[in-house]
Formats: sequence, structure tokens, C-alpha cells
Amino acid sequence: MNAADAIKTHYTLAYRTIAMNTNGMSHEDSIRQPTPGGNCANWILGHITAVQNEVMKLLGEAPAWDSESLGRTAGLITTEAEAIDWDVMLREFLASEARCLGAIDRLAPEKLDEAGYPNPLGGELTFGELLNFLGFHQCYHAGQVGMARRLAGLDGVIKGPQERVQAAGS
Repeated sequence: MNAADAIKTHYTLAYRTIAMNTNGMSHEDSIRQPTPGGNCANWILGHITAVQNEVMKLLGEAPAWDSESLGRTAGLITTEAEAIDWDVMLREFLASEARCLGAIDRLAPEKLDEAGYPNPLGGELTFGELLNFLGFHQCYHAGQVGMARRLAGLDGVIKGPQERVQAAGS
């Protein structure tokens, strides 16, 4: 596996995990607040989409979803009035998958080694390291959407080994 394939794996997992975790979630489910503290699925997906817009820009692609409403993720989303249109945001985010993965496939190996990109945690990264870091970020938050799904009262969709065995035996 080369570096581009490893990076692509992060983004593939993020898109698939988000698609699975949001399947059947309503707008109302997306704004259910965890207590105490934390972010609702609406904020999490908005944050993921805003970061994906930056990833797409790095890859030379159009944004996942170019919407002013993503600015709401600068603060918390705690009310219906603050919420982002869940269905539109989810549709537009998921629709960017093929463009994102295709752009990663087209990356030249020397581009991945290009130095001088700011590390969000300080210092500098290569282009490939930055894409990898951002891919991890997307996967991290994709898992949070799964927790928000359960908070909304929906069954988890990503099963552990024991849950898969039990489901198969049913």
C-alpha cells in the first residue's frame, strides 16, 4: 500500500461511517443534545463538512457544500433556530465522496512529499501528512456521529464482533 492509498482509506472510512451512522437520522434526531455538554450530530456533521471543504480545496476540488450556514459550527448548535438543514447538508457532504477519492487517486507522489504545510497542532507537515491528519480528524468525528445516533434513541449501526455473531444467530 502506498501513501495515497493509506490516505484514501481514511477518507473512505470517514464517508462510509458517516453514511452508516446518519442512515435514518431525522433533522430532529440531529439536534438532540447530549448532557452534560458535548455536541449534537447537527454540529458534528457541520464541522466535518466545513473541514471537508478545506480538504477539497487542498485537492483542487469544489467544496463539499458551499453554504454560509456552516459558519454556525463556530459555536454550539443547541436550538432549532441555530441548526443547519440536516437533509441538505448530509446529501451534499455524501455527494462529495467520489470527487474527493478521485482527487486523491490523481495525486502525484511528489505532491505528497511537498513540505511546508501548517500542522494544526503546531509545526509543519508534508502535504501527504496534512491529508492524513485531516483524514484522521474526519474519522474521529464520524465516530462521534455514531454516539449522537445512539443518544437520539437509534440503534448503533457499526457492530462489534460479538454483536455481529448475535445478529447472525437471530
